[in-house]
Amino acid sequence: MTNPDFLTTIHDESTRFRAALATTPDRPVPTCPDWTTDDLLWHLTEVQWFWGSIVAQNVEDPQALHHPQRPDGREALLGAFDSANSALTAALRDTPATDPRWMWTPDEALHTAGYITRRQAHEALIHRVDAELTAGATPAAIDPALAADGVDEIVEVMYGREHPLVTFAPTEGRVVELVATDADRRWVLQLGRETGTVPDSGAAIDDPNFRPAANATAVATISGTASDLDLWLWNRPTDGELVGTGDQATLDAMNEILREGLQ
Repeated sequence: MTNPDFLTTIHDESTRFRAALATTPDRPVPTCPDWTTDDLLWHLTEVQWFWGSIVAQNVEDPQALHHPQRPDGREALLGAFDSANSALTAALRDTPATDPRWMWTPDEALHTAGYITRRQAHEALIHRVDAELTAGATPAAIDPALAADGVDEIVEVMYGREHPLVTFAPTEGRVVELVATDADRRWVLQLGRETGTVPDSGAAIDDPNFRPAANATAVATISGTASDLDLWLWNRPTDGELVGTGDQATLDAMNEILREGLQ
């Protein structure tokens, strides 16, 4: 497999996203039921505006940014999206990938313009799928190399990252292996729980989660295409069937982790 070209992905997926929503009535988004068509359009507009600003201005404190107001009407929303998308792609194109930039993850290695480019490629991809489903269309295929990188990211960053606010406790005997049947890739995950306390509110954190565990012995396996694994991990509908084998309690525990989903 060749490595994904993330800047091209942002362009292509954003173009498909816009086309899918441009004439779709303002109705609920099947995969994000709290949103309508216009909410989805504004969400990606805000996201691309935000990260374009972070990169272009080298913002160190994102709280200092003054967010744009949401415009009224589809045409105005489309215009705002076009502006945000152009600004994001220009900033990423003109900034060396190794240049440091603010990023929410505690992993300092990801505090770069290059990782922002990667993150925004997958952000545009997943919301393009949302847009096509909202439009009533069959989502376009996802390149296996891009999908496999999406699984890498969601496993290592979105779910499986270490964070100073939480402590991860593995559950003995709960190890699952994800197998991409079209990409020659495997991911071994140790399931468990993470606990902690939110500093400002004092609220307790107690959630099921997982960590990558390449050397652990799996008791269950979930197999499918890289695209279907990526979509499933994002709690989106898959194109084909995922096949789960092995310990049923481990398979159930994995599904519990994903039940809340990500947007």
